Amino acid sequence: IGVYAFKGCTSLTSITIPNSVTNIGDSTFWGCSSLTAIDVEVGNNNYTSVNGVLFNKDKTELICYPAGKTDKSYNIPNCVTNVGGWAFDGCASLTSITIPDSVTSIGESAFSGCSSLASITIPDSVMSIGNDAFHECSSLTSITIPYSVTSIGDYAFLGCSRLTAIDVNTDNKDYTSVNGVLFYNDKTIICYPAGKKGNNYKIPDGVTSICRYAFSGCTSLTSITIPDSVTCIGDSAFNGCTSLTSITIPDSVT
Repeated sequence: IGVYAFKGCTSLTSITIPNSVTNIGDSTFWGCSSLTAIDVEVGNNNYTSVNGVLFNKDKTELICYPAGKTDKSYNIPNCVTNVGGWAFDGCASLTSITIPDSVTSIGESAFSGCSSLASITIPDSVMSIGNDAFHECSSLTSITIPYSVTSIGDYAFLGCSRLTAIDVNTDNKDYTSVNGVLFYNDKTIICYPAGKKGNNYKIPDGVTSICRYAFSGCTSLTSITIPDSVTCIGDSAFNGCTSLTSITIPDSVT
C-alpha cells in the first residue's frame, strides 16, 4: 500500500488490512478524519492491530492511531519502542497520551494536529524527537525535555499557540532552556514558546544563531533585542509576530 494511499479520505470509517500485505507506506491514512479502526487479519506476518490501532507485527512500532477514534486518553503499550511518523496525526479528541519508558524515538509529525492534547510527559528513555512532532498541538501549555534527548527535529513545536514553556532537564548535554525558551548548546535559539507572556525579549549574549521559525506565532512580543553575537537568522524566524513593530539587525549578522 503506497505512501498517502488513502490521504484525505474523510468519509472512511474503517479499513481491514488482509494477510497478504507486506508493506504499508508512510502517511497512508493521513487526513482520514473519520477513521475509527484499522483492523489487520490474524494471518498477517508484518502487521497487527489492537483495538483498531495499527502496529508492526511485534508491536515495537505504533504506526497509526486512527484520527476518528473518540477516546479522550490513550496509554501506548509498554512493548512500543518507536512512535512512528504521523502516528497520532489529527487525533483531535485525545486530551492525554501516556508514553511508556520503552519508547526511544518519537517520529516526524507523531502528535501533529492533536489539538486537544493539554499535557504530555516524555520519558527519560526517549532519545530523538522528529520534525514537526508536536505541530499544531494548540492546547499544549508546557513540555519537559528529558536528559536522554540528543536530537530535536525542525519545527517540533510550531503552531503550539498556548505553549508557555519548554523546560529541559539540567542533565541534558545538548539542549537547555532559559525561562522556558529552548536552546541548543547555549549557542542557538530553537524555540520561543508562542504562548509565553511578555512583550519584550532580549536574546542572551553569546547566542550565534536564530533557528528557522524560532519566534513563529509569538503574537505578544512587541520588541526583540538581537545581540552582536548573532551571525545567522533562519528562514521565517519571526513569522507571525504580528505585534512586533520594529527590530534591529546587528552588523554581526551575515
